[in-house]
Amino acid sequence: MMAQSPFPGMDPYLESPNLWPDVHSSSINIFREQLSSKLPPHYVAELETQRVIDDHKNDPISAIPDVTMTEIDDDWIDDGDTTVAVAEKTQIEVKTAPALHLKFPKPIAIRLTSIYVKRIEGERLVTVIELLSPINKRRGSKGHQKLMQKLFHVYESDIHLVEIDLLRQGTRLPLEGLPKTDYMATVSRTNKRPDCDVWTISLHEPLPVLPVPLLCPDPDVPLDLGKALRTAYERAHYERRINYNLPPIPPFEQKDAAWAKHLDYPK
Repeated sequence: MMAQSPFPGMDPYLESPNLWPDVHSSSINIFREQLSSKLPPHYVAELETQRVIDDHKNDPISAIPDVTMTEIDDDWIDDGDTTVAVAEKTQIEVKTAPALHLKFPKPIAIRLTSIYVKRIEGERLVTVIELLSPINKRRGSKGHQKLMQKLFHVYESDIHLVEIDLLRQGTRLPLEGLPKTDYMATVSRTNKRPDCDVWTISLHEPLPVLPVPLLCPDPDVPLDLGKALRTAYERAHYERRINYNLPPIPPFEQKDAAWAKHLDYPK
């Protein structure tokens, strides 16, 4: 029997920076498999990949000490490491602190993959499905800027949008009245904007089945997030790469940590 995640829905350990790129790639491919088996014959689900240059791996913060000026005693002696400016009554030390030797952040090429559901006739784009990554959710990053540009373009068009956010950290969509939630999913239909359907998802509950809208009069196609994540977990054997004895990244809130202690973890 294949190992399964101990969590009823999203496994927070899959959010680890070391795992998420693989989880994202696996999940988006399984989403496409699900949809392709259920779409009417005049539709197709395609993977659409864009390349984003990210220059802030894991959000490092680098600091360089300031130049300091300090009043000193008259009997202070220059030891060769500082420069002394002598005034008529006061001696002022102008001291440059030693520089830190740090790694300059190297630009990283990140592949972000979405699903485009198209009507075959005319290659008409009908629905865009986004599974967010950390770079999408880091305000000010190029990935976040590109996502917001895409959302604005889709919002102003006749394209449906499905956005899936299975990451607890980062900036969420600026939706009015959105309660605090661990995860969320949004379906924005062209004929209902600015209103949209939102699923707030707790760490303690199963992932939902989302309706993927098509062109009228074609009915919605179901996308089973829970089944997709379970399949990705089993195929990749993520239990071999996860140490459930350690806290996840990001760590649990206190109430979630107490709840998670009682789960049945893989041996």
